[in-house]
Amino acid sequence: MDTALCDDLLLEVFGLLPPSAAPAVSLVSRRWLALLRAATSSLALRLPASSAETLAVLLSHYPFLSALTVASAGTPVRDADAVLLAVASAPAASRLSTLRLLPDWAVSPAALLAACPALSGLTSLHLTAVRPLSFHWLKLLPRLKSFALVNSAASVDSPGSSSDDASGEAEAGGALPLERLSLCGIRSGDRGLGWLWRRCGSLKWLQLRACDGTGDGPASLAFAGCLAGLLALELRACRAVADRVLLLAADHCRTLTSLLVYDGGSSEALHRFIQQRAAGLHTLDLRLPLDLHNDHLLAIGAGSVQHGQDATHGLAALRLQSCVLITGDGLRSLARTATGAGIEELALVSCDVVEREPGLLTFLSQSMPRLRRLNLSYNETLNDKVMLNSLPSAPLG
Repeated sequence: MDTALCDDLLLEVFGLLPPSAAPAVSLVSRRWLALLRAATSSLALRLPASSAETLAVLLSHYPFLSALTVASAGTPVRDADAVLLAVASAPAASRLSTLRLLPDWAVSPAALLAACPALSGLTSLHLTAVRPLSFHWLKLLPRLKSFALVNSAASVDSPGSSSDDASGEAEAGGALPLERLSLCGIRSGDRGLGWLWRRCGSLKWLQLRACDGTGDGPASLAFAGCLAGLLALELRACRAVADRVLLLAADHCRTLTSLLVYDGGSSEALHRFIQQRAAGLHTLDLRLPLDLHNDHLLAIGAGSVQHGQDATHGLAALRLQSCVLITGDGLRSLARTATGAGIEELALVSCDVVEREPGLLTFLSQSMPRLRRLNLSYNETLNDKVMLNSLPSAPLG
């Protein structure tokens, strides 16, 4: 029975099965197990400590992987370099397009320089930490479009150390192909970021999480060079540096269509950004309990008038969370503008204004003809819920 189907046909069948069927298929026979491994293109592993040799043996059975995730299982993996080199020596190394390496320990620049030539096909890379902080090895990944670095606290060293310091400024080098970049835990004194910023002119999406700086000291001007072509910017829990980034974005982000700011940014910096760039935004997502008020909503509404835009080319999604200083008057004023008329998605999450002012939601739904989605999560008492549920143009989120 095991030989009734040829290898090619079995591989076609395995490709149609859900991942949950893999354990059962692998138990049929040794032949089916070998074919299943050959058909596997995506693999996620959780490793115990000191398991690089085990990883190398395991990966030798999966020659056609295109996506690999390696994480720690409870005990931190102390030798992340060995794990990375085991991945680079695997038969599928040259085929990998996505790699998420998530041990609870830092990878060294030396290991990255050694491994990257074998991983030159990567288009997406996620690392927990690099110590000492360095980005020169990115030059060896010519196809890399997306890079995420979590500067994990478990492996943070003293600020200022970087293997890029000696040659970062003087070295000539071309632009990196990166289009998406996510950095977490960057500090103002971290060295080597300037080398990265100067080579990220092709960035379309930038996310900063829990960062108190953009590296190379507060006076560094390199960061602004990566902003010109951005389409989306996210600042999550970056209170110490949010103002600086918002002001730079106001001056340099001429193509920005999406802004997300959670827990950071002063009222003044946000107002200046809105005045200069809100007219071009498609999505605005804000969680600013004490820094967002009615003046910002008025500035959003005035943007399309100042720049001569019609409702079909302006803001389509406005998401507000825990914005306690917003009042019904501000929302009504926005709804009456051309910008308000063009909004298709409105989120008022944990915003008590919708509970304080009966009739507000009805007014908004009637004044925003394009509104198709309304998210009112974490607002427990809403007198208008029954009425809004009867309006197909604005379903409750």
